[in-house]
Amino acid sequence: MAERNSYKIPPAMGPNTVYETWKNEIAVWRLVTDLEKKRQALAVTLSLTGQARAKALEIDVAELNKDTGMDTLIHALDSLFKKETVDLAYEAYSKFDSFRKSDTMTMSDFIIEYEHRSNQCQRYEMVLPDAILSFKLLDSSNLSQKERQLALTAATDLKFDAMKSALKRIFNDGQGKMDEGATSGITVKQESAYMTRKVEYNKQKPSQGWPPKFNRGTAGSSRGTNPIDKFGRRTKCAICQSIFHWAKDCPHRSDPAPVKLTEGPCDNTPEENCNLTLFTKEHKTDNEIFMTESFGCAVLDTACTRTVCGKKWLDNYIDTLNNKEKALLVTAPSEKGFKFGDGMQVHSFQNSIIPAQIGTTTCKIETEVVDVDLAKFL
Repeated sequence: MAERNSYKIPPAMGPNTVYETWKNEIAVWRLVTDLEKKRQALAVTLSLTGQARAKALEIDVAELNKDTGMDTLIHALDSLFKKETVDLAYEAYSKFDSFRKSDTMTMSDFIIEYEHRSNQCQRYEMVLPDAILSFKLLDSSNLSQKERQLALTAATDLKFDAMKSALKRIFNDGQGKMDEGATSGITVKQESAYMTRKVEYNKQKPSQGWPPKFNRGTAGSSRGTNPIDKFGRRTKCAICQSIFHWAKDCPHRSDPAPVKLTEGPCDNTPEENCNLTLFTKEHKTDNEIFMTESFGCAVLDTACTRTVCGKKWLDNYIDTLNNKEKALLVTAPSEKGFKFGDGMQVHSFQNSIIPAQIGTTTCKIETEVVDVDLAKFL
């Protein structure tokens, strides 16, 4: 143990050891070993194997047993193993250019090896621009098209450090893959279609199913309204924003109970005209459902470079504020670019500062506003 701690044993050169790497290890060992200079070449000779040992033994022992013995030994080994600088530079470049992340390699290990090979190129004055390094890193990461688009969105600029940070944040385990099933280059915009019809119903004896019956509120609610939430605000229907029922009892849901109407007078009782609006829209999209469920809340998104929300979300949030809170609103024109999951470029039209409450902390949040059905992303 004492001999090992004194660094008397030189680094070994195995069959797979790169000669230039071994020379660097020997240079470090010479700085820390307590062996006399004239004995260092002898110790290194005894640690060699194969062709390297045979070459070293061709040197006279008296030459090795000098203070300059190491220089003599290295010169002899250079004639056997050292390659031309051009060959070494091309070898470093080839290893860097052909490097790809394997399916079993974690993202962190891949980035470490990528940087190592890039640094080897720089030793031979092959310095790539930062943007090229970042794009090369992305292309070598073995990602799908959607995963590459997500990484580009998360990168704050065209710097290698920014791309490296984005890949580490998104693919922390290095082996998680996004769902490849849903790939579409076309965004289909769904719009509501409305049909109105003038009908009559019996005021004193309404048909079954009309007017719609709403749930009555429980504790904390006034007569006929929904209960309040933990922030003291009246809960609303996630579909139509009514405070008189929840989504499961909403008359505007996609599959409401059939409405039975009378087409004429009944029992000579007073009649009243009523205009009904019938919704013919198909089921809500996942994005619309997510947006309505997140009204009044925000989504913490580590890949979001700026705080952003949709116009509908902001309008709904403002409706929940009291007059004092509305007085704190600040808006200004803005035009910041965003890219979302479908790859489309969207620009904001407004910058807003809104009052908010996170837990027990009252604060203000600055957000960009886009004319898209989008929840609030922090």
